[in-house]
Parts: sequence; C-alpha cells; structure tokens
Amino acid sequence: MLVSNALYHLNYNSEDFIIMSQPNMNSSEMFEMLASTYEAATGGCTREVAMHLIDMLPAVDSNSVVLDNACGNGIAAQELLYRYPDTPLKAACVDNAKPMVDLARRALPASTSAATLSFDVMDGVNLTFPDERFTHSITNMGIMFFSDGEKGAAEIYRTLKPGGTAVVTTWKSTGHMAVVHEAQKAVKPDDPLFRWPVADEWFDASHMKKIMEGAGFKDVEMHEKTVYYASKTAEETCGYMLGMWKNMGPKWTDEENKEFAKQLNLAGKKAAVKVQRPLNGQKGAGVVEVEGFPCVALVAVAKK
Repeated sequence: MLVSNALYHLNYNSEDFIIMSQPNMNSSEMFEMLASTYEAATGGCTREVAMHLIDMLPAVDSNSVVLDNACGNGIAAQELLYRYPDTPLKAACVDNAKPMVDLARRALPASTSAATLSFDVMDGVNLTFPDERFTHSITNMGIMFFSDGEKGAAEIYRTLKPGGTAVVTTWKSTGHMAVVHEAQKAVKPDDPLFRWPVADEWFDASHMKKIMEGAGFKDVEMHEKTVYYASKTAEETCGYMLGMWKNMGPKWTDEENKEFAKQLNLAGKKAAVKVQRPLNGQKGAGVVEVEGFPCVALVAVAKK
C-alpha cells in the first residue's frame, strides 16, 4: 500500500500484519504524526480517485444522503460539493481517526447555501447509523485497513437504502512503492522490502468483488482507474516519498538514509512520467503539469 488515504485510515490491529517499519507505532500515533501533511503526502492520487468516483455514482439531488466512509480529510465529500454546489444534499463524513475527522471538519463547512454535512469519529466496521440511511456511499481507500473487511462491507450494505449505490476502492498497483523498493534494494539488498500492512488479496479485483457480494450486493461491477502519485517535479515527488520513508520506514542510520535519498532520486527520475491533471473537480479548476508515478485503483460499484 502507498502513503495515501489508506495510510490514514489505519483501522487495523497491528498484530494482524508484519509491518517492516515501526511495529510499535499504533494507528493513533501514525495519524497524529501524518495528519498535518495529509494532502501533500498522498501525491494527489486519492483526490484523482475521488474525482473519478463522483463520475461513477448516480447524480445526487435534494433527496440524497451521502456517506463519506473512512473519509480522511474529506476529499470525497469535497469533490461531491464541487460537482453539485447548488444541491441541498446531506452528507456524513466519518473516520476511525479523530485527527482525520478534525481535518475534514476544518476543510469543509458544516453547511453551505445548499448542502449540510456532519463529522463523526466512527469505525467502518461498526457504523452507528440506522439501517438504510444513505442513498450514496463512498469508501475511498479504507476498507483494506479495516480490522474486518467483510464486516466493513456488511456495514456499507446495511446502511445503504435499497436502490442505492456504493463505490469502494483499493489498489491494484502502486508505482511509487516500486521506486521506493528499488532505492531500498540499492542500499540494503538483503533487507525485507518495506510494505504497508495490507494483505496481498486486496490487490486483486476478484477479492473485492467477493467481499462486496458476500455483504449482500447482487450487482457489483469492477473498474480500474489509473492515477498518479505526483507533484510539480520528480524531485519534489521523491521528497514526499522520502518523508514517508523517514516517518514510517526502518530505523536506518543517517548515512544509510542519505544514500537511500540519493538512490530514490535516481530511481524516481528514471521512472517518473509527466501528466496533466486538474487541481480538483471544481468547475473552472486549473490544470497543472505534474511528474510522478502511475498507480492503478480498483473501483467496485455496488448497487443494492
């Protein structure tokens, strides 16, 4: 897994996975440490996914009630408001990590001239909403970090109205982590590769489809979306990756980390591609050139 929304949605039990970095750091400590740099640390890739998810959902109207589940800093809800600025919808933003909910609350107004939003600390495997509450449900890069993915999917199903649509995402591939691994191997070729605490099965579309169908969804379509972990230049992008490494990676010496930074830039410049992307989904938003690494999202569109 990459340093993206999923990193900040760590609802897992750290004993369930082998973490190559700091096994004694719990999820709350991770959130507190990383929340303030959330958007930059994602390399923009999860916002790209969120923009795509708004396209995949049915249009909202005045009767719509939307769940932004494992919301991080509220990117999905924000993109929804960008797309429908004048629609009096209701949306609930929830995350298991209080720092993320606090970020979402600061980033988004509780009410606009049209929409009304709420913000709550809530575990995705134990949503406290009543049955059949939402018309639209978004879980962007969170379910693979839930302590129980099957239970999380069941909660998405339970809280969705009949006829409603849920979009749920995970990753198929993460290009920037391949660059991290290349740099790591150049410095310490015999060390185990750094990895996020995500079971390998979550990188398989058939697993996501099985989980959603097991929750009760009869109509599940799987899609892929290529996005980019990127910033203005390859060097700047690698700088964010280096920050991730220093925070989350193995405890190396200063000299080893210095050599890692050198190798990361070499590998990054070799692998980086330039693309054009909008800053966000707001009407009239600027389009900028960025340089970084492709990541492929798996998107489940599930109808109840």
